[in-house]
This record gives sequence, structure tokens and C-alpha cells, in this order.
Amino acid sequence: MTTVVAVFVIVAAVAIVVQMGILLALYMAMRQTANRMEGIAGRLEQQTGPLLTTATAILEDAQPKIAEITTNLAESTATVRAHVVHVTEASGEIVERARNHAARMDEFVGSAMGKIESASEILEHKVLTPVRRVQGIIAAVSAGLDILKAAKGTRSRAPRHGVEEDEEMFI
Repeated sequence: MTTVVAVFVIVAAVAIVVQMGILLALYMAMRQTANRMEGIAGRLEQQTGPLLTTATAILEDAQPKIAEITTNLAESTATVRAHVVHVTEASGEIVERARNHAARMDEFVGSAMGKIESASEILEHKVLTPVRRVQGIIAAVSAGLDILKAAKGTRSRAPRHGVEEDEEMFI
């Protein structure tokens, strides 16, 4: 059993030495990687330093301008809103007046149509009906006179009736 323990101790010692070699190799690789990363970080810092400085200067320069633009925009928005309110009120008044005028025009046209209808009825009953009656009386009197003339004319023309008709046709 002593040999087994001795073999086990030797195997364990070899394993520890191998682990130590691996750990040393890892340490060296990490050190190289850290050196490379420090180099990259240094170059990155050198290259981005001026860029960051410029960006900072631009932001510092633009900050008051942006604040002024924001203030002007807020004032313009307030002014536009006020004008929109005034325009809305004015357009509402205009629409209301147009409705009132349209209602008055409708009443006026309706009233005018009613007056025209009543005037035409009055004209019909007061003027045209008597005129028609007078026309009828004149037509009756005219027809009566024509009948009297015809009766009077046939008595005096009876003997020469055929000759006068021929003459009237040629004239």
C-alpha cells in the first residue's frame, strides 16, 4: 500500500506541476491580452479625445441656441393658438350670421310668394272676372247686332241675292 500511496503522491505531484504550467501559460496569455487591450485603449483614447472635445464644444455652443429655439417655438405656438382661437370665433360668428341671413331670406321669399299669390287671386277676382263678364256682354251685344244686321240685310237683298254673292267673291 505504500507503493500505491507513493504512486498516488507522484501522480498528484505531476498533476500539480502540470496545473502550475497551465496556470503560468494562462497568466502569460492574460498579461499579453491586457497589454494589447491597454494599447488599443490608449489609441482609442487618443483618436476619440479630439472628437469628444469637439462634440463637447459643439454641444456647449449649441445649448443656448437650442434653448432660444425652444423658447421661440413655445412663443410661436402660443401665438398661433391664440390666432386659431380668434379665427375659430370669427368663423363661428360668420357662420351664425350666414344662417340668420339665410333664415331671413327664406322668410322674405316665403312672404313674397304669399303676397304674389294673394295679389294674383285679387287680380283674378277683382279685375279679370269683371273683364270677362264685360267681354261676354260685348260678345253678346256684338252677336245680337250681327244678327240684326244679317236680318236687315237679307230683307233688302233678297231679290238680288245671287248676283251680289258672285260680285263679293271676285272683289
